[in-house]
Amino acid sequence: MIATAPKIIVLCNNRMAVPALQSLGSLNMLCAIGVPKNNQEVIEICSAIAKSLKIPLLILSKDILDKSLGELIGNTKANYVFTMTFPWKISQKLITDIPNTFYNFHYGLLPEMRGADPVFECLRQGVKETGITIHKIEKDIDTGAILLKKQIPVEATTTHGFLCTSLSYLGAHILPEAISLLQSGVNGIPQDTKKVNYYKRPGIKDVCLNWHNQDAKSAQSLIRACNPWNKGAYTQWKGWNIRIIEASAIDLPIKTDNNPGTILSIDENNGLIIQCNNNTQLRADIIYTDEGYMSGHRLLAFGVKKGEHFVSL
Repeated sequence: MIATAPKIIVLCNNRMAVPALQSLGSLNMLCAIGVPKNNQEVIEICSAIAKSLKIPLLILSKDILDKSLGELIGNTKANYVFTMTFPWKISQKLITDIPNTFYNFHYGLLPEMRGADPVFECLRQGVKETGITIHKIEKDIDTGAILLKKQIPVEATTTHGFLCTSLSYLGAHILPEAISLLQSGVNGIPQDTKKVNYYKRPGIKDVCLNWHNQDAKSAQSLIRACNPWNKGAYTQWKGWNIRIIEASAIDLPIKTDNNPGTILSIDENNGLIIQCNNNTQLRADIIYTDEGYMSGHRLLAFGVKKGEHFVSL
């Protein structure tokens, strides 16, 4: 139980924070919301929440973050500031001047999955488990003592979008436990530096399929990690960009000696089947091109034929 309801500011930049905002609002703990100025979609969502709760919404600029945040904490008399998908670092000055105030909700497991998009990385790697790590904010990103960690399983069919939704509701669910720990004076457990991995935000090479290096399961994992935010993982046919949104690793009854990237089938009955590394096969169920979303075998109408090749990127 939480004896006295604390006042909490949430800084966010993504829909993933919304269930937590609503939960804190229902507990009468949310005293303000801060959102970067260029994220109009999240500003609109948070504006509606702030208006319904009669609390301030602060539109933040990176160059005056310290000043704006310091004033907001003073005006609201906030006990804690939670960052949820917030893109900017909290300065060492604020951390020092207002100690035991700043905590980050990291939508991945620490210290194994440090970085900007642990959801992408855990799906690309095909891990069986992820979760949320709430940790104290320090000068360096994702390095602070861990206050609370909760795990959830990652199913074989989970997409980036589905996992983001699952984690967003997990974040709301664990709030009471996290706040009780904070009010009990728990300092958290230092991270094990021997287990640290840091992953940069995915770039263009990270979202491209390489048929010669990836077997069907790893290709499928990458495709799930790119769905829906990147509209799938990239491949090419004769210079035409194609993104695979949904795919399945399959076992053909007869093994082939075709080169990776070879189109083994493209018809309505069997679908679009592609040879991958290690003599494995992938069925591309849904694709995206500039011409629209479609079933994989629909590429036949654009001249793609059995025996041709997709390019490794």
